[in-house]
Amino acid sequence: MSRRSAKFMRASLPTDSALPLRGYFLSVGGALVCLLFLANWVLPAQLPAHPAEPGPARLPIRIHSDVKPPERVVIDTNQSLPGPSDKEIVVAHSPAANN
Repeated sequence: MSRRSAKFMRASLPTDSALPLRGYFLSVGGALVCLLFLANWVLPAQLPAHPAEPGPARLPIRIHSDVKPPERVVIDTNQSLPGPSDKEIVVAHSPAANN
């Protein structure tokens, strides 16, 4: 079979056999959209979760704690780091120096 005849046979196939899932998704998707519209029409609308104005029965809840948070730590990054002092410098002894 030549290359040209294979292209011609592929081009002459109907689109339904070339894309078998397309028809499935179109029919199932269309059915689901119709069910959503039907459910929207049949079922009552939900009430809003929060009322627009808080009534006297629904006062806002404010929680205060007796526990104090830790003090704020301020780190100044504009200052340079202090260098090590003479007491902090430790000289490591090499094994060759002990011989």
